[in-house]
Amino acid sequence: MSNIHKMLESTSANQDLLIDLNEKDAEIVSGGSERFTIRNETTVRIPYAVDGKQTTRPYGDSVWTTGRGGTIDFDYDYGLSGVQSRKYNLADGRTYAFRYDTRTSYSQDIDLFDIT
Repeated sequence: MSNIHKMLESTSANQDLLIDLNEKDAEIVSGGSERFTIRNETTVRIPYAVDGKQTTRPYGDSVWTTGRGGTIDFDYDYGLSGVQSRKYNLADGRTYAFRYDTRTSYSQDIDLFDIT
């Protein structure tokens, strides 16, 4: 097989990979960013991280801009020792709020709700 033929096959394979990218990956590749707001509507300090970066404002509103996908990771049960991790992929332009999760029987469960 000639070098030109190998190069054409490689180029075709790379184009197929680009076609398969989902919207999130395409945004990251193109250098796009997402912006969203996170509020804490509970009475407790909720440490959390967005795309691996720990918040410096676990009590009030935080506006985040990220080009890495917008994944939030937080401890949903502040009453237990250790971390009970929950992760969500946040959407651009949305506002989210930490609230007590009344869908569970445990009063110290929290969850993140889209309030946009």
